[in-house]
Amino acid sequence: CKKHIPAETWTKIEAGAFRKLVKHLQDRNGAVQNMDLMTIGGFCRNCLAKWLVVEARKMSDTINDDDDDNINLKEALDAMGYDDAAVEVYGCAYSEWKKLHQKKATDEQMQRFNDSSDIHAKHDKTLLKTRLSEKPAPVDNSKLPVLTPVCLKPASNNASVNSQPASLLSDVCCQDVDAVVASSSTDVAQSNDNTNKALQQSSSTLSGYQAPPPPTGGLDLKIGILTVSDRASKNEYTTGDLSGPAVEQALKYNVGVLNGNGSGVAISCAVAKKSIVPDDVDEIGEVLKIWSGKGSQSASCNLIFTTGGTGFAPRDVTPEATLAILDCECQGLMSWVSNECTVEQPLATLSRGTAGICGN
Repeated sequence: CKKHIPAETWTKIEAGAFRKLVKHLQDRNGAVQNMDLMTIGGFCRNCLAKWLVVEARKMSDTINDDDDDNINLKEALDAMGYDDAAVEVYGCAYSEWKKLHQKKATDEQMQRFNDSSDIHAKHDKTLLKTRLSEKPAPVDNSKLPVLTPVCLKPASNNASVNSQPASLLSDVCCQDVDAVVASSSTDVAQSNDNTNKALQQSSSTLSGYQAPPPPTGGLDLKIGILTVSDRASKNEYTTGDLSGPAVEQALKYNVGVLNGNGSGVAISCAVAKKSIVPDDVDEIGEVLKIWSGKGSQSASCNLIFTTGGTGFAPRDVTPEATLAILDCECQGLMSWVSNECTVEQPLATLSRGTAGICGN
């Protein structure tokens, strides 16, 4: 639509949008910090003030100073500095705004700010310097929109001109989703209050896990770790198999925690077998039979972990291969595993992992 609007009118539209942005930020002084603006958008209120000065310099350079009116305008533009522009952006002197509204940054805010340095606006310090020390006589700007000062201290009757708006969204933005969600959540919580109380009475907790007592006496674990992956079996990963080593590391860590909890439990944990097979029922099953002692050989492992092949792809067949050699499936154990894993990974419930025992 810009090509249908005269350039002078379009410039006024842009100027109006800029004034609206300034007013929006002034209305949210305490809630919207400069550091957060820099982190997210790469600019802040200081940048707006500096851009005002830069545009004043550019305009000054285009003015022909043949007559007195042009001379006065050029002098005013050259005398305009950052402090002058900051008053227009902040609604008061920047130093005063900092006292009233700037909050001490947290370590996390500083880290995010530093990490976003690539997008921070850069400013030419030479252009920002004033070219004249004395300003010309003021002009009549009574027809310009006036922004209400927002950096005043609260009045004695506690009615502050500094109060924040009910919403941080602009007056042309979409509905405040957070407010809607919060309102809906409150309604649902109130309507289900009796149900929640009944649940609390029937169970001390639905999400907290109470560990069973540790095993008594010594425990000798001979571990088998079987990675099921077509690509890993063909050595197609530049990193090699990562899931098998991750299982081993996690197992040894948790056994170490149990051994060091002061309960007197001594768990011996040694990885006896490790292997990688493709996503094939027969090959998976053959390894599991051998390790568990269901074949012609005695068992080399008393605890076997498989990793991989538990999704919904046609070649994800680890659960089927495992079930084929189990004497007794333990569905409750995998239900608990799925519940615990969703704390870290919500999609863990899509795993079809299974567990059980062979023999006694």
